[in-house]
Amino acid sequence: MDALPAAHCVCDALGLVVACNRAAVELWGAALPRGIRGESLFRQIRQDGTESVATPSRASPFDIVLGAGEPICGVEVVIDTARGDALNALVSLRPLRAGNGAVHGLLVEIQPGGSRDDLEDLFENGSIGLHFVAADGTILRANQAELDLLGYRRDDYVGRHISEFHADADVIADILTRLGAGETLDKYPARLIARDGQIKYVQISSSARFESGRLTHTRCFTVDVTEQHQLAQAIHEREKLSHQLLEALPVAIYTTDALGRITFYNQAAVTFAGRTPALGEEWCVSWKMFLVDGTPLPHDQCPMAVAIREQRPIHGAEAVAERPDGSRLAFAAYPTPLFDEAGVMVGAVNMLVDVTEHQKIERALQDFNDTLERRVHERTREAEAIYQDLHRSERNFALLVGSIVDYAVYMLDPQGNVTNWNRGAERIKGYLAKEVVGQNFSRFYTPEDRAQNLPARALATALREGKYEAEGWRVRKDGSRFWASVVIDPIFDQGSLIGFAKITRDVTERRKNETALIESERQSRGVIDTALDGFAQLDATGLILEWNPRAQTVFGWTREEAVGSRLIDLVVAPEDQARFAEYLPPTLRSALSPSGGGQIEAITREGKRLIVELSISVLVMNDGMRFNVFMRDLTERVLIEAQLRQAQKMEAVGQLTGGIAHDFNNLLQGIIGSLDLIQLRINAGRSENIGRFVEGALTSANRAAALTHRLLAFSRQQPLDPRPIDANPLVTSMEDLLRRTMGEQIQLEFELAADLWSTLCDPNQLESALLNLSINARDAMPAGGRLTIRSHNADIDSTKAGTLRDVAYGQYICIDVTDTGTGMPQEVVERAFDPFFTTKPTGHGTGLGLSMVYGFARQSNGHCEIRSKPGLGTSILLYLPRNSAEVQAPPPVLASHSPAGRGEVVLVVEDEPVVRKIVLEVLDQLGYQSIEAASGEVGMEVLGSGQAIDLLISDIGLPGLNGRLLADAAKQLHPGIKVLLMTGYASGAALAAGFLAPGMELITKPFTVQALALRIREMIENTEHGILSRRYRQSFNADR
Repeated sequence: MDALPAAHCVCDALGLVVACNRAAVELWGAALPRGIRGESLFRQIRQDGTESVATPSRASPFDIVLGAGEPICGVEVVIDTARGDALNALVSLRPLRAGNGAVHGLLVEIQPGGSRDDLEDLFENGSIGLHFVAADGTILRANQAELDLLGYRRDDYVGRHISEFHADADVIADILTRLGAGETLDKYPARLIARDGQIKYVQISSSARFESGRLTHTRCFTVDVTEQHQLAQAIHEREKLSHQLLEALPVAIYTTDALGRITFYNQAAVTFAGRTPALGEEWCVSWKMFLVDGTPLPHDQCPMAVAIREQRPIHGAEAVAERPDGSRLAFAAYPTPLFDEAGVMVGAVNMLVDVTEHQKIERALQDFNDTLERRVHERTREAEAIYQDLHRSERNFALLVGSIVDYAVYMLDPQGNVTNWNRGAERIKGYLAKEVVGQNFSRFYTPEDRAQNLPARALATALREGKYEAEGWRVRKDGSRFWASVVIDPIFDQGSLIGFAKITRDVTERRKNETALIESERQSRGVIDTALDGFAQLDATGLILEWNPRAQTVFGWTREEAVGSRLIDLVVAPEDQARFAEYLPPTLRSALSPSGGGQIEAITREGKRLIVELSISVLVMNDGMRFNVFMRDLTERVLIEAQLRQAQKMEAVGQLTGGIAHDFNNLLQGIIGSLDLIQLRINAGRSENIGRFVEGALTSANRAAALTHRLLAFSRQQPLDPRPIDANPLVTSMEDLLRRTMGEQIQLEFELAADLWSTLCDPNQLESALLNLSINARDAMPAGGRLTIRSHNADIDSTKAGTLRDVAYGQYICIDVTDTGTGMPQEVVERAFDPFFTTKPTGHGTGLGLSMVYGFARQSNGHCEIRSKPGLGTSILLYLPRNSAEVQAPPPVLASHSPAGRGEVVLVVEDEPVVRKIVLEVLDQLGYQSIEAASGEVGMEVLGSGQAIDLLISDIGLPGLNGRLLADAAKQLHPGIKVLLMTGYASGAALAAGFLAPGMELITKPFTVQALALRIREMIENTEHGILSRRYRQSFNADR
């Protein structure tokens, strides 16, 4: 213990002194008496300066430490020494524990202190405010510096609750709570209320004192920082004003620290960058940058990086940046480093000028290197340094505004008088600063605007709405006018209006361009509105944006009704909507080159159907793509073309008549001769070998039937019906017809490729084309010759496609019709496909044959080519596109048998007695019960008689009530009845859309007994086998 420098003594578990060290003996001036209570050596001092005496209800510090086992430090006491002195001291009590943790004594440390008078002098006369606050918040003591700070007398301050002097209740509540929890506060900001009502901004440093684990009081130092707060607020307001004006500038401006990290940016910079940057990040790292010639520009070589690295300003360095959305813009950069008073770079400021859509700024802001050149990095607490900082900020701002030459930037007082004037204002308006400062800004307005009080209304709008933006004519000093873009912002200082910031830009050139654009749009509108075709403009989703008068006339929808609707839903027939989608450009479906289009069926508002030709092109706009759709009504033209095709068919039929009549006479001779021989044999009673005469008559009759069906199918009117076909069998099936047409003087030859691809076309039109070409070839060989029909596969590459008119490269089949006739000169070849062009004498041709062949080839996405020279014959090559789909195989041939009936009742209605008798005889032979009627009216009587009837067989072409009407009546009287209609015309002619109702079928004359028997049986039974057989026979009869 003697080695310890401070006075120490040891007490036992009862608090009795048992030992002390040398320092304690020296402090008391004598050895401490053994066995006395330790607390009797001291007199404890309370906070009010009086002595504290332990009582039964108030435990002494010795009892607390011995009982709780927790140390107590810093107890203020007075020691009465053996020398008679009274010493102030601080006593600390620490428990002594045995090995089992029990307290068996305590160690007392005594630290002598200074004179209490010295402490009181320090407290009362210190230059910093100091006060003590009790645990309940009552002010116990306050020194004179504290009272002088707030202006209170001691009696008005001490004894009152501390919260009465705090302007913010939540602040003092937080201070007391944190001190009560044992925290120490350092420079805690607060606002105190002085006696005169002023608010004092202070910083509080405080700690709490505890006795026996309880808060006794707090000690608080109060430092007045009101003046520093006011100066900092002034700087803040000035910076706010500077930021407001920078925000009002329409050019992108941002500042960084010395490492290039963003510290400020205006809204124009956000618009320029295409995104909102984050403070603390580098400006250019999110850009892809390029030099003006397109060479990539590394980020460490961008103008701002160079300016910071080399600590020098850069004026007007041009580059190209790619925004996050992929758009690019060219800009000129004006980065300038900023330095503090010691010459150390503290940051940089950069202005970015978009030169993509404007003339390059004429070295705008060339003095920008002087702006914001000294931005203070550290704030000083002294008033002089703060004022110097404020002065430097104002000077830099003035330099910034004064250096802008492309914008007139100036300030107005609240009455609208000019208070400052930059170089841009001098350049745009023509006035020097000394000529205009103090003048009202209304002098820049035209007399008409001043007469309408527009200047005053502009200021009122800016004040009411926070901003005024407008464009209009303004007047220069020389009296000339320019079109101006104007922005006016009100400027406030602590809530009071101090004036307006006004920015004016000369946009005369832009207005001229806009006016020219409007005139161009008017011209385009005039062209579209007077177009002979319907026009609609679509957006990327297919909605109608424009609708011209012709479209309204064609489809019946007004512009107001059409705009905003989807074109495909408004006018396209439902069955053609999928095909219409194939014509649309890429963004509306998958892919199509511009100017694509085709023919579709459209529907008008009244439900009328039209054939419409489409022409679609893409128009690229700034806000996306537009799609221009021109729609031409082809309904009348398609009808005329169909009539012309039919006329050409009938012309060909007429030319066929002579040859076919000869063949019919031969066939009829075979039929009549065979029947005559049969009659002679029967009269003579001879029945042997009669079968061969029957077979000869049937053979001639079947050949006549096939020839008749071929003529009827060729001459009927019908639309194009393209389907996959094999061309070789079709050509071969026409051999008999072509030989009869050519006559005996012309030799017919076929050279058909065995590996010929299938194609996609209308087989009837292909037959018509081949017949027309053959007739033309026959007429070109009046003295006889050779007609050769060839077929082969053809690959047309891009080079060959370029030599042919309107042909896409790809794979085709080629049918070549070549004659050895007179040939054609080149001038005739060039016009051979023109409608109504013919070299035949009047009355010998319409001039439509080759035109129709060419039209068929083009409609089938193919081509037709003529190769001819005078005296060397002619070759006409018909190209049809290759088809990859599989050609449907013909149904299997069924076994030849005549199924018998089971007594079902069949009503036969036929006006031709011979035909009627034959049908009745067949029915009787097959086991059916038959009822005959010679007319539709008689048939109606039978149907209405109540007689049960299973099947009605009727001719279609009955006089009076025809077979189709009779069938409808039968269905009403007998809902379950089956109807078989007979016709002498080609089956396709009668099978128009909707001609046959459910439960009706058609059989074409002439028919065999077997065909009739099989058809009747399967209609009655309605079997799957019957359906297959019916399809086969329909195909067989049509092909015959």
